[in-house]
Amino acid sequence: MDRGGAHYIPILKPQNEGDVIEVSDIYPGQVQAAILKDGVKLYTDQEDTLASVPELFNGSVIIQTKYNSRQDASLVNYFKWTQYPSTPHPDQVVLTWSDDPQTTQTLQWRTDTSVQEGHVRFQNKASFNRFNPKPLDKVLARFEVLETPNIINDPISHRFFATLTGLQPDATYVYSVGDGSEDGWTELSEFTTAPSRIEPFSFIYMGDAQNGLDRWGSLVHNAFRERPDAAFYIMAGDLVNRGNDRDDWDSFFYNADDIYDRRQLVPVIGNHENQGGHPTLYLRNFDLFKNGPEGVEKERAYAFEYSNALFVVLDSNIKPETQTAWLEKVLSETKATWKFVTYHHPAYSSAPSRDNASIRKEWLPLFDKYHVDLALQGHDHAYLRTFPMKGEKKVASPKEGTVYIVSVSGTKMYEQDPRNYTEFGMTNTATYQVLDIQISGDRLVYRAYDIDGKLKDELVIQK
Repeated sequence: MDRGGAHYIPILKPQNEGDVIEVSDIYPGQVQAAILKDGVKLYTDQEDTLASVPELFNGSVIIQTKYNSRQDASLVNYFKWTQYPSTPHPDQVVLTWSDDPQTTQTLQWRTDTSVQEGHVRFQNKASFNRFNPKPLDKVLARFEVLETPNIINDPISHRFFATLTGLQPDATYVYSVGDGSEDGWTELSEFTTAPSRIEPFSFIYMGDAQNGLDRWGSLVHNAFRERPDAAFYIMAGDLVNRGNDRDDWDSFFYNADDIYDRRQLVPVIGNHENQGGHPTLYLRNFDLFKNGPEGVEKERAYAFEYSNALFVVLDSNIKPETQTAWLEKVLSETKATWKFVTYHHPAYSSAPSRDNASIRKEWLPLFDKYHVDLALQGHDHAYLRTFPMKGEKKVASPKEGTVYIVSVSGTKMYEQDPRNYTEFGMTNTATYQVLDIQISGDRLVYRAYDIDGKLKDELVIQK
């Protein structure tokens, strides 16, 4: 009863044989009573059924609840303390994109409830002079009240969001965020916009952080120290372990301090962000692209281009077919040289007894048709790189098929089954991956490093 799974099936049975139970005035209205028997539905808003019922309970009354409320009866570890409560000083400053990476930059941060106004000050670094400073441009941020009543020592905080527009491509800007008062600003930090023309670039990709966020913090800081040239970071889901517990997010942001305020974060929704059936805190924490498929909640799936590469973020927690038509439209319309897709549940699993056949059925024909180069995945906590695959079969080279990666960056590890699609695999190893896009000859160099910077895997793709 600690919020870890789908349970809470109320069953009513009379104490005395022959007595009748009558259930009335059920609230909320979507909840209803039924007779417990083989094949009965568990939830009113899902088709899940019980294959068989123990004789002891057969004929009893079951209360069919809502699937999306299946964890509301949590009794253990519900009330928590955060180690990193909000203060009047801005923290959790993160760069994301919600519009054109060439000319805009989105920022988000947090304060306590004493701060009612947020601003961003910024200036092109080429014109910034510390000794003879000119006034910085200033943008007013919007703010939202974030209520998390189970956080005993910090139940309410304020989250601020601002998008800077009209920026120059391929330019570095200095900025700070604050409440607008003379002393209420963060130290100056920097971000760089995407190039307007084809330029070589690098980015970092990581699988699940999820557990051991302090150890993951060491890994991400080592990655930044080793490859400060990397333009942005992709995280393929399960950034945290308990996606709707704010103290987990507080730990994540604390351990990513001084990274994601200097390099853009491109996040993906994992199953742990979807705790309780909806990624509420994930969507409240980040301001992302809203160019995803019709009928799918905004910011759960999105796409953008950077230099000569297309990046498509998909949500594998919802039915893949809800994104298939949009995915084909995005892949068919791009002129990008390189195509990357990232989602959480792997098309080719690494962990034992796992298989996501619906993803292969819906998305892989499009990866094959439009030649996606790499699929960047998470979920199975053991590193795997497939052979180049097309039509669910091994092909001779990445020129012909897609390479699928499974990666983990946190401390939680799984065993790995031998699979006929595995070209390289390893267990008990947290890694970060650096992808270098070289425009001289259209070459991609992919390298996986462990926390100590030791090279663990490498792949070169030549167009």
